[in-house]
Amino acid sequence: MKYLASILLIISSTSLSTTANASDFHSARTAALGGAGHANPLLSDAIYLNPSYASFIQTHSLSATLQKFNDPGSESSDGRLYNVSVLDGAQDSLFQAGLGFTQRQDKTFIHIASSKNLSDHFGIGIGTKLFFPNGQPSGRFTDTTFSLIAIFSNWFQAALIVDNILQNGTSQNLYREAILGTKINIKSIVLIYLDPHWLTNPPSHQNSFGYEAGVEFPFFSDFFLRAGKFQNSFIPYLNQRTHGFGLGAGWLGPKLSLDYGFSKLTERSNVYSHHFGVTLYF
Repeated sequence: MKYLASILLIISSTSLSTTANASDFHSARTAALGGAGHANPLLSDAIYLNPSYASFIQTHSLSATLQKFNDPGSESSDGRLYNVSVLDGAQDSLFQAGLGFTQRQDKTFIHIASSKNLSDHFGIGIGTKLFFPNGQPSGRFTDTTFSLIAIFSNWFQAALIVDNILQNGTSQNLYREAILGTKINIKSIVLIYLDPHWLTNPPSHQNSFGYEAGVEFPFFSDFFLRAGKFQNSFIPYLNQRTHGFGLGAGWLGPKLSLDYGFSKLTERSNVYSHHFGVTLYF
């Protein structure tokens, strides 16, 4: 793990000159929070939600996720998605980095993220996303993410993320998007996440504004109940923006995290997904 951050930074820098498509991934925790949590992603979630936060996680982690989804309107109504992620957040490194691999029946995603804390309260990060449609070499694209994190106090922190900067993935409904992630910690009784977002160059039929909002209730410092709602938000396994909600729970034990998330659309009640995640950290 010692040299992982350096290797990933080199890959991230060189891959920006290639062609690949922006792609996103929702872990079990993210799905349960309705896609929210950009200001405080846990463990490997920083790779996908907010690269700049990786410098404040201060641990190594290895995560695996299985997602099962039902979409009667697609060619494969009963689909599966697999993800493996590794994060090097060691503070003795010059910077921190992570790598994620996601496999679905029709496509493969690779996420690379690197970050650097500018002080104890501020950090900066960049992410590269690569998309490989199965059996379609000409359909490969790349895009990138830029993010900032500000930890103002124990009860409030905020992040700014600009996603899909190059806007190469419009064929997959991935447009440039600015996200303001916020976290409010009310005496560790409830954690509130409010993440409004704006499309900077939306298609004519698409609203530019949307949001994700979630709440997390800690119990005994290691068990969490979660719920969230999303409006005009991009859902990765559907390749479209829509509305819905999420529910779930998680356990954060010594060197092990277990999570479950459920996500469902309100527009199409027969479209939903289950997310199961396990993370080892040390």
